[in-house]
Amino acid sequence: MKFYILDERDVWHAAAIEAAARHGHEGRRIKHGHEAEEAGIGFIRPHADPKRLKANRDDYALMSTHLKMIQDWTQVDVYEDKSAQFFRWREWMPQTWRFESQREALRFADKAELPVVSKADVGASSKNVRILKNQHELVQHIAQAFGSGILVNHCSGGATSRQKGYVLLQRFIPHKVTWRVNAIGNARAIFKRFCYPDKPVAQTGNVEPVMDLDDETESLLEYADRFFAHAGTKWCAIDVLKDGDKWRLLETSLAWPWPSPGACNDAPLFRSQGKRWIQLFDVMFDEFEAGAWN
Repeated sequence: MKFYILDERDVWHAAAIEAAARHGHEGRRIKHGHEAEEAGIGFIRPHADPKRLKANRDDYALMSTHLKMIQDWTQVDVYEDKSAQFFRWREWMPQTWRFESQREALRFADKAELPVVSKADVGASSKNVRILKNQHELVQHIAQAFGSGILVNHCSGGATSRQKGYVLLQRFIPHKVTWRVNAIGNARAIFKRFCYPDKPVAQTGNVEPVMDLDDETESLLEYADRFFAHAGTKWCAIDVLKDGDKWRLLETSLAWPWPSPGACNDAPLFRSQGKRWIQLFDVMFDEFEAGAWN
């Protein structure tokens, strides 16, 4: 079977095509959706730059006409768009507020429980996430967002833009660890991401795979399974915090933590024929061949 990969981030195609060959599939990297000419399997790694992401949504639409797509449309549609994720899945998240009126935002600031988290729609790897510690910082942030705008980084190719005309605020949950759960078909993997000691935020560059399950991680998997079923997705990563005895969704992604494919020799894998992975795309093809995408 043909395997087509559109890899806008330029880091996954080689590992994916090598894994496809190990599973007896002819792999090909494409740059545009219309280049996938035959039936087969489709994989798309969208760009974080909104201009490219818009084109990638069109690429997905073209590919999905005759390919069995690994990613579902919803996840591509909301990729790198935190407001869109909030509108879809707010009931899974910590209490979150989005204001498009400066007056309403300032009214909120008068009574806000601080600190509060501010996010921009764009940005991966904890980019553009701010902890606003007091009312002065919150009011300044609101004034800037509704004034000159706030410079934000798309964490991809150096692209930047301005957050302007809205604020996206979220209840701060004190934490030492942010959890990431990856869905690969019916398989699951868990990673822990630790806060830096001097900063009250989690950071993607500091990752530890969870190798065994305990009561806490079993509970996390149950929560993740419920969310993946609710979202109707077979390829997704979710970032999650523990809030007392409850789990709260922070955001979804189509990626997994660093290291990238090919370097995950000791990473965990749960609920996939008892295997631990060597290379994540091998798991993907195992799951595909087992019927997970049917």
